[in-house]
Amino acid sequence: MSQTVRIPDLQPWISQVNFVQEKIAAMFPELSEQECARLADSSRTVSYVKNEWIFSEGENLGSADWLLSGSVELLKGSMAGKNTILHVVRENHFLDHCIFFGSGQAFVSAMALTKCVLLRFDAKVLRSVLMGNAAFAMRLMKALAIRQRMFINKIAVSQGKISVRRRVAGWLLHKARVGRTNVVDDGITREVLAGLLGLSRESLSRQLSAFAEDGLVRLEKKAIIIQDDKALRRFLED
Repeated sequence: MSQTVRIPDLQPWISQVNFVQEKIAAMFPELSEQECARLADSSRTVSYVKNEWIFSEGENLGSADWLLSGSVELLKGSMAGKNTILHVVRENHFLDHCIFFGSGQAFVSAMALTKCVLLRFDAKVLRSVLMGNAAFAMRLMKALAIRQRMFINKIAVSQGKISVRRRVAGWLLHKARVGRTNVVDDGITREVLAGLLGLSRESLSRQLSAFAEDGLVRLEKKAIIIQDDKALRRFLED
């Protein structure tokens, strides 16, 4: 007696691959259609809830994560002990560049600050594409250089080389320049921001209040309005 063999419906899988390929092409215009297709075939989307660990420092990573939505904080230290916040990653950035140029071990730990969705690339495939595309490689090297500069500044902050006033003023001006607006709404809590700047929450609040009293900023519930960027910029020259 013959049996009917049911063929799996491949349409959902094909639709997912096409979606990922379109996202990759939009994110990385340096890549050819063939390179985008190759990456799409070896990648997948993954989701994390708020406060969930994505990877830990020293972990061997066989993949590279691109943040599609949400925000992720990078920390130096152990998952069980005290951590130093090095950086808050926003969407459309890689979490850790060491997978491209290092041993494949995570230099930092990563935790979801909000619910987030990642595009997880196979590291071997991504490195292979990187080796064959100079423009793509240059883009990642520039991103790595910027991230390294941020970490160097963080080290200087932790050693007390940069005053509280200068740290806060520098962060406000940086966010205003990146967002091209005087309204700073970074979507993170003051507690996370304090950790990012290497400050206590009380020190951050005191400095923001001092700026507000001097008319440099206006504090709102979920945003900081810069009113005198020239005065803030003078603090960077201290």
